[in-house]
Amino acid sequence: MEYLASIGLILISTLILGVLSQRIGMPAVVGEILAGLLLGPAVLHLVNLNHMVSVGSEIGVIFLMFIAGLECDFDLVKKYLKPAFSVAICGVILPVLAFTLYGQILGQGIEKALFWGVIFSATSVSISVEVLQEFGKLKSVAGATILGAAVVDDVISIVLLSIFSSVFGTGSGSKNLLVLFTWQILFFVLIILVIKWIAPWLMRLADMLPANSAVSVVGISICLLMAYLAEAANLSTVLGAFFAGIAIARTPLRDQVIKSANQVGYSFFIPIFFAAIGMEMSFKGLSSTWIIVIVMTVLALLTKWIGCGIGAKLTGLTWNEANVVGSGMVSRGEMALIVAQIGLASHLLAPELYSEIIMVIVLSTILSPIMLKFSIKSV
Repeated sequence: MEYLASIGLILISTLILGVLSQRIGMPAVVGEILAGLLLGPAVLHLVNLNHMVSVGSEIGVIFLMFIAGLECDFDLVKKYLKPAFSVAICGVILPVLAFTLYGQILGQGIEKALFWGVIFSATSVSISVEVLQEFGKLKSVAGATILGAAVVDDVISIVLLSIFSSVFGTGSGSKNLLVLFTWQILFFVLIILVIKWIAPWLMRLADMLPANSAVSVVGISICLLMAYLAEAANLSTVLGAFFAGIAIARTPLRDQVIKSANQVGYSFFIPIFFAAIGMEMSFKGLSSTWIIVIVMTVLALLTKWIGCGIGAKLTGLTWNEANVVGSGMVSRGEMALIVAQIGLASHLLAPELYSEIIMVIVLSTILSPIMLKFSIKSV
């Protein structure tokens, strides 16, 4: 029953450090990630990233993006779909070019160097969503653009991953490309069906049941099932959760589900997710590779910030809005971790530099909310 103590330590530590982080003017999420860093193998080694914590973390990011979908103004996202596409495309091209070049300089070979670019082309806005919510900017022009761009970016990253795994990869990470694309197309058809008919019908049915919690249970169940089906189609679970939230947000029972999802998510699963990011960090072996980590971290920050910022500016957003969008797209988080893990399984990633890449992903995830906070303050 060791996991009970681990989860207890995580919850109380993220609460305390989250509050302290807010007291010094930083987003609470920075303190929550640092809590995981302190508790994990990198510093105190009090908590291991065991199976229970990993599962809690996976559910946490699903809840976070489900809540983002519930609170998302879908009409506003559709309105800013053009800048979202521009942001996503520019935010993929620049990291792919920069990391491919750096990988070649380090002698990784063209395939592995290109895959570095694929890893760092991925964006995870789960942390940016938290910061945008904290500052009341989720429904702003920049917030809507970030959410739209994140969906497009997710699809682009998955397509690139699918191509590389199928064409260049070997081992358990490789899958038939045609079968993969077929399942992904079917999933996007399912999303349309869920938004238009399935979710509204299920929510009306839940509202007629005598149980007080029926609406919340059905809403959360739709979220988890959509996340599962997204993963079955080799897409990110957060994509399914986000669209599940959008589907339920378009029903009259939205507020009731938001209240329950917030209570369950923010009191338990979401803090575990942020702590788990910090626990991924390790300082072993950095004495010989710290320069590589620093250079890659700088590239990770600048390529997304500049690339996505330019993409936003090209479609008419102001410089301040473009700055917020660029900062909001910097975080790599779980999406890049997933791509890296699949790449390692497919032998597209050199094992000797895997820890360094994980370190860069975590560092960019820690620094991104700080960048976003200062960008929002400048608007």
